[in-house]
Amino acid sequence: MKTITPTSGIELLVNRGIDHLREKTTSPDRDRDPEFGPTSPRSWRSKPRSGDYSCFQLDISSDEASSIEVRSPLVDLPNELQYMTAAYLGFGDMQRLRRTCRHFHGLLNADFVRQHFGGDEAYVRQLTSHCAACLERPGRHRLILQSVANNRAPSSKCFRCAAAARELRVGRQVPLASARAAWVCRWCGWPVAGAPSAAHEQFHVACYDGYYRVLWGFLLLGFAQFAAGVVAAALSLVYFRAHLLVLPPAVASFVLLWACMAFLVFRGNRVRTYHWVGALELLILALWVPPMYAVGRGVAEAGAGRSAVAALVFYGVNVIFRLLNFIGNIVLLCEYDMTKHYAPQQSLKRRLLNMLMAGLIYWTYPQCVEQRYPPDYN
Repeated sequence: MKTITPTSGIELLVNRGIDHLREKTTSPDRDRDPEFGPTSPRSWRSKPRSGDYSCFQLDISSDEASSIEVRSPLVDLPNELQYMTAAYLGFGDMQRLRRTCRHFHGLLNADFVRQHFGGDEAYVRQLTSHCAACLERPGRHRLILQSVANNRAPSSKCFRCAAAARELRVGRQVPLASARAAWVCRWCGWPVAGAPSAAHEQFHVACYDGYYRVLWGFLLLGFAQFAAGVVAAALSLVYFRAHLLVLPPAVASFVLLWACMAFLVFRGNRVRTYHWVGALELLILALWVPPMYAVGRGVAEAGAGRSAVAALVFYGVNVIFRLLNFIGNIVLLCEYDMTKHYAPQQSLKRRLLNMLMAGLIYWTYPQCVEQRYPPDYN
């Protein structure tokens, strides 16, 4: 058969690739046995070889005798034409073709790809300009350089794939393919590739605006919780001063409320006091149970007065607030990563769960996003 001579500038690459393929596929037995004929790529492809195209085989029946071999039309072309066709592909598409099966992974080997794209330096630049996972090319400023180990070629990974693999940690910098470093945003967990927030360099501008709004909401909720505690204690002092199950627990919960406020104000961003605050919240929650029982029993026996109903309402509000605070401090104590709900490729169940956990953190102590690592629990 007459060999097809490529007319483009990749003739040298094609010939080297064919020689490399012949060295890998030629066996001594075939060279000595005359029935196999010449060892040209076309003559080899004209005779079926077991295992060469196993990835294109499809069994449509459980009976071993009734199986049909399905091949791609591209594989049936001569190797020269396959090389010429692959030469028109970009780096990302060529890598995708190499990942389809063992045939193209061996045909378009790393030496062919390296020489086709201009040598070692250009090959490394192509590797670091594409995501190693999805092979997209979002731009070098949106690619994270991966650590090189065991003499492997350098590679990059896009923000989306790195976030989906949970490889990013807040409070750290990641090297970008554009030869600069970027902080991982403390709010969303994605690298800050563009201009950071003027208030904090470890936030995106939009992320810090969202964080600022959450802080205002937390401040308003804090005033509401404090007011509910003060009103509940005042109602107990005015209307239920003679009840031993109402006044002493109300006064104790009022004092512990100030202790919780002191922890919120003076804890800082290094020391973790979630275990102490969680214990105080649980104790306050337990202290509101006797007043609710005593006032509720009185309402059931003597009828519902306005003062008793108001006291029960504020007791119940305090119990709900303290219960949510206790659960939120448990979540914070477990060092839950709040940025999980921004990770892509999540199921609906996990997305709702992460949003619930983030909501508990926003309710309890949203300033935890600014805490430093490693934590200090002393």
